[in-house]
Amino acid sequence: MRGSKVGLADLKRLKKDLQAERERAALAQQRAALQKKKPESAPMDDMAAFQRTMKSVTPLKHDARVEHKPVAEPAPALRRANALGETPTRADAGVSDGGEITHLLSEGGTAFVRSDAAPDTARNLRRGQWRAGAELDLHGLRVEQARHALLSFLDECQEHGIRCVRIVHGKGYNSQGLEPVLKDKARTWLVQKAEVMAFSEAPEREGGAGALLVLLRQSEGSRK
Repeated sequence: MRGSKVGLADLKRLKKDLQAERERAALAQQRAALQKKKPESAPMDDMAAFQRTMKSVTPLKHDARVEHKPVAEPAPALRRANALGETPTRADAGVSDGGEITHLLSEGGTAFVRSDAAPDTARNLRRGQWRAGAELDLHGLRVEQARHALLSFLDECQEHGIRCVRIVHGKGYNSQGLEPVLKDKARTWLVQKAEVMAFSEAPEREGGAGALLVLLRQSEGSRK
């Protein structure tokens, strides 16, 4: 009986040890399974990964930005001078080819006197009170060329202190339709120039209806 009791106790203890061993084995298997599922390294934060990637990127060099701004439309006078390939002068600005000036003329449209000049200035011009110090001949020029030439001529004359000049525009016999185009245009241009005090159709011996005598203001330089 003693041997049987001892043997039974041993069996119970062995069974308990086996059970404990099975539990330890099962726990070990669970740990092994969890270890396999665990990633090798923790996922990197998205922002940290982006910053790490950007460190190896070389930024592109951008050229200076060019802004295209609308270009101001030039005055009609400057557009005409540019079309001719000429260098526009300050005299070209603000002077147009059109405009009604008949009401500003006197003596049948043959003379002009500015309001701050003596009323008989144009008549005295025709009588020869001032002698022409320079002359400009517009024969053979197109309207645009004639306009630029006349305005530049007036500027130069005033700079040199020349007060009276003669402008030869012709009588229009060679113009299309025999119309004196430059004759009317010259008067229109002269009226718009503040430097022009007066003008008058020249006497016959100096060109008659084909020329004008023009009186310019005395420049500041010539007064000293």
